[in-house]
Amino acid sequence: MMMRRVWPLVLMFVNLALLRPVHVLGQEEMFELGNQLYQEDDFAGAIDAYGAVLEAGWESPDLYYNLGNSYFKIGELGQSILQWERALAGSPGDPDVIANLELARSITADAVESLPRFWLFSAVRWWVDLIPRGLLIVIVGSVWLVTAVGGILRISSRSVDARRLGSWLALTGATVVLVLGTNLVVRELGIGRAELGVILEEVVSVQAAPSDEDNLTLFEIHEGTRVRIDQRAGDWVEVVLEDGKVGWVPAEVMEII
Repeated sequence: MMMRRVWPLVLMFVNLALLRPVHVLGQEEMFELGNQLYQEDDFAGAIDAYGAVLEAGWESPDLYYNLGNSYFKIGELGQSILQWERALAGSPGDPDVIANLELARSITADAVESLPRFWLFSAVRWWVDLIPRGLLIVIVGSVWLVTAVGGILRISSRSVDARRLGSWLALTGATVVLVLGTNLVVRELGIGRAELGVILEEVVSVQAAPSDEDNLTLFEIHEGTRVRIDQRAGDWVEVVLEDGKVGWVPAEVMEII
């Protein structure tokens, strides 16, 4: 009797979660148009189609991955790396994205050797990026529903066995939601994640101070180089390369991942 009252609530939550706004369908059609144009070797048209989807507010790792492929086909190395980095941020560990990034970095002008990271930071980052974002959201939402059902059973059921089952579901579900929910919050808020950017200009002079005076030039970096943003001063940003080199570049020569 109790389950007859609980299941309609569960089904209602599931149906609400599966409802898709009409505008999302239109964006998917534009995404498919971009894919079609790419297959027809109209890479500029594909970029326009994917860009229209982004302007409408829809993002996904697949979208950034395909956009990066399109930019790579027309020779825009910086933009291709930028889009693939965004795809990797949304889908950590994706082998196709990683392979494309490795290929692109192998043909950039700057061969930057990364400094070794402290093992604890690497372990935490591995844990945060372990589960793809979309799957993590589904898991947290589903387990939250199970936890709610367990709570309802625990409070409302007259059966001792049902209440015992409800307690177990609620406790186990709450633990899973706490652990994976924390992971999701850390990922969504970017806690502990550095602000990164990709150089889009062919050649950029890195300065010792936020000024374009020639005597302040330290070294040059090139299109496609990934940098960490340390601080800002007006139209300038202080960047740190993966090998530890530091300097200032105009903000307009790069784009945030």
